[in-house]
Amino acid sequence: MRAPYTQLYLHAVWATWDRLPLITPDIQPKVFAAIQAQSQKVAVDILTVGGVADHVHVLLRFPTTTTIADVVKSLKGGSTHLITHVMRLPEPFQPRSCVEKRASTGLK
Repeated sequence: MRAPYTQLYLHAVWATWDRLPLITPDIQPKVFAAIQAQSQKVAVDILTVGGVADHVHVLLRFPTTTTIADVVKSLKGGSTHLITHVMRLPEPFQPRSCVEKRASTGLK
């Protein structure tokens, strides 16, 4: 008897706060490396990561036991933590989709 086989793929995109060009060429490799490192903590396979100064794209494969929300939260959180607490950029850094979520739920 054949066992079921499922692969889930996700193309996630998130932007910087107000689409400010905060991901400069000098920090971009560190941000992408932080996303790769965070993916290993949540058992996600990053197929490719890229982006430009104001947003990041990630193509990944994840297990059926993990939710999309948990995957994205972890990856965004890891990159945001690196930029705000380790690199300490002068500009505030927060993924834009967090603001959209607050606005749509009425939270402030």
